[in-house]
Amino acid sequence: MGKWSGLPALALLLVACALYWMPAQASEAKPVASKLMQTLEDSGATGVSIQVRARVAMGALRPEEVKELARTWAKKLEIPLSLDGEPQNSNVLLYRTTYMQNGVSMRYEVTGVPKNGSFDTYLVLQLSGSRDSLLYMEQIQETFAKALKNADFIPQISTCIRGLYNVKMSVDQQGGKIMSIFATLQATELERLQDETVVSISGYTPMWEPFIALNGQKMNLQVATHRDSGNAGTWVTIGTPIITVEY
Repeated sequence: MGKWSGLPALALLLVACALYWMPAQASEAKPVASKLMQTLEDSGATGVSIQVRARVAMGALRPEEVKELARTWAKKLEIPLSLDGEPQNSNVLLYRTTYMQNGVSMRYEVTGVPKNGSFDTYLVLQLSGSRDSLLYMEQIQETFAKALKNADFIPQISTCIRGLYNVKMSVDQQGGKIMSIFATLQATELERLQDETVVSISGYTPMWEPFIALNGQKMNLQVATHRDSGNAGTWVTIGTPIITVEY
């Protein structure tokens, strides 16, 4: 799997993660994995993998309420869960499970972070699968989002699609491929970073509503390419609102 090493990559990854955890525009996110996969494959790449990650803040709760919330939502979503706490450290509450279902790796996690005598609580559902799992993953996402909406919660959702071009590309060629993807998605470029083997371009498309803020502007699309030294190809990753996987 392609990997961008070096300080520029680390800096970009840290910025991307920080942006994702900042408050996003609160709006209901429809599944976009199919559109991203179609766009990736229309650009000449072979679709390889998909990751969809939904996160929602559940409010400030007492420890017993965090545990009950983990139990309640696991039951609603028909997720097997052991209620033995898995503290990350002496203060954080953590209830989680990872399992396979119809070829999709599913991770369910409820975390309580101590703050002012209570626990800020977050629920995360992460789905990882292959190209063949795409439609099933979108069904799970819609089911999860509908259940949360019925309880007056709107999750922040990130979607990442990964693929491979079967040729090694120069950075100029990579930039051209990315801009063709931007054109298909009617996106405007906001920021570009690159080194000798990698190009990453962030921007905004009006094709879906959820976004995060980047230097005071709306951002909901990031595309990165990486010439892999280990094979004859070039990796491409499309993420919304940002890429949240290694590229």
